[in-house]
Amino acid sequence: MGHLNGRLLWHKYAESYFEKAESILEIGPLGYPTYYENILRKKSDKVEYKVLDIGSDFISGAEKNPNFILSKDPMDYPIGDNSFDIVFSDQVLETVDFIWVWYKELARITQPGGYVITINAYSYPRCPSPIDAWRVHSDGMKVLNQYSGLKTILSVTESLELEKYKVPLRTGAYFPGASITNPYGDDSGKNLRINMMKRRWNNIVGRIPGLRALLQNPVQASFDTITIAQKL
Repeated sequence: MGHLNGRLLWHKYAESYFEKAESILEIGPLGYPTYYENILRKKSDKVEYKVLDIGSDFISGAEKNPNFILSKDPMDYPIGDNSFDIVFSDQVLETVDFIWVWYKELARITQPGGYVITINAYSYPRCPSPIDAWRVHSDGMKVLNQYSGLKTILSVTESLELEKYKVPLRTGAYFPGASITNPYGDDSGKNLRINMMKRRWNNIVGRIPGLRALLQNPVQASFDTITIAQKL
């Protein structure tokens, strides 16, 4: 699935792993091709890129992909052990009932030496697809890796939206919530314009000691957790 901050995190931390992989499975895809498959196909047509979901209600046509895999069981995929170099999901973990069981399933179908790469919402408002049960910080993902027998290569919880749109990292200038560009599925352009107006206003009132705490109108930005874990 995904939104702006998740994609920014992917480009910063995970894209180089994808470029080296020969086989990739994306769980919970959005559209056909997905954002990530489209990026990789422009660089190479040799990668084996498959997508998987347990239905078609929330994936915006991804089931039309000839490499789409339908799994009737959300915790037991119809895939053999050690099948993919990378098993990837973006904004899926929070919609899974039993994440500790599901995460071990991701590890099972990953090749030894391969990677489980996960991007999950941390600050985003509730968005059931069909449920929305979890918000996991990087520390929680490290524990989940340990439980699942995976080595944590990287796990961070942050917002790259703030950096992209030059929002000051100071108290009152922002608050963790939904995305700067598209907070609640509304018009992205309108939401971005509103948030950029807030940013300019905060830059002005931020110079007024004593009053700035009362006058600032913080920008809403998404914080997400990206985790890269290796199967040894």
